Amino acid sequence: MRKKTTIVDIANYLSITPSAVSKAFSNHPRISDKTKKAVLDAAEKLGYQPNSLASALRKGRSGLIGVLVPGIHFSFFATIIKSIEETLSESGYSVIISQSRDDFELEVKQLESLMKAQVEGIIASIASGSKSFEHYKKVAQKTPLVLFDRTLKSLDVNKIVVDDYMGSIKAVNHLISKGYQRIAHIAGYDHVEPFRIRINGYKDALQKNNMQVRDEYILQCKLTIDDGISIMKKLLTLPTPPDAIFAASDLPAYGAIKVLNEKKIKIPTDFGVVGFSNEAFTSMVSPTITTIEQYSENMGTLAAKSLLDHLHRIYTQKEYI
Repeated sequence: MRKKTTIVDIANYLSITPSAVSKAFSNHPRISDKTKKAVLDAAEKLGYQPNSLASALRKGRSGLIGVLVPGIHFSFFATIIKSIEETLSESGYSVIISQSRDDFELEVKQLESLMKAQVEGIIASIASGSKSFEHYKKVAQKTPLVLFDRTLKSLDVNKIVVDDYMGSIKAVNHLISKGYQRIAHIAGYDHVEPFRIRINGYKDALQKNNMQVRDEYILQCKLTIDDGISIMKKLLTLPTPPDAIFAASDLPAYGAIKVLNEKKIKIPTDFGVVGFSNEAFTSMVSPTITTIEQYSENMGTLAAKSLLDHLHRIYTQKEYI
């Protein structure tokens, strides 16, 4: 395998210093036009390929953006990643995609890996398994950070979210309008901002309709299909079981529907189900899942633009742009 030509090779070929070669490439005013031409000619003859990444890193830029999501298998996050990548690529950036799998330790590790890759910024959605957020605070102190969907109230960074409160209000009001009286909530963990807000919206909607908020009807989980299955089974064993559920994600809503179908409980005749996110599969299952739209494509575009604006301000101040 042929050895890659370096600046040192060009310097030796021309009997000048590596520093002079480097300055010639950067069009330094102290290097004569004759030397600059000789360097360029030698580079072409020797097959020199400049290390653009190394050059960019010396200027504090890598052209890389990190994106961290709970899981790439969700159509919600997949659509967001697509929008982020398309928006960033238009500005010359490449994207490194990582997933936390909703696990705290993996989330910490993935953030560390992105920082080691010297990304210029990070766009992330919090893992539901994370209850300590020092790792995000450390990142925000060093690197531009934008959070979307699952955010942190305590962290002063740009955040891109939908109106989770009104989404919950609409979900519960829809179920009430269909005549359901005992509405349960399959909730996300309330230490994660949007899930706390959705719980509050659920409670307020019930109270505004003069309906009782029952603690046994609010069950927090990771919002997986299996969670929906186990919680639905538990709810049906209560002395007064619910006649509808509002799920904070479409996945547990689907899990709940599987249980209801197995028990021959007819949807929506005997039981109502509303999800959240508008995952692609919601229109493919039987019965279809009523769900709250999260506008994932717009969310991804806005998250990318928010980070680009942040980077532009930084580089303008440093006279990089």
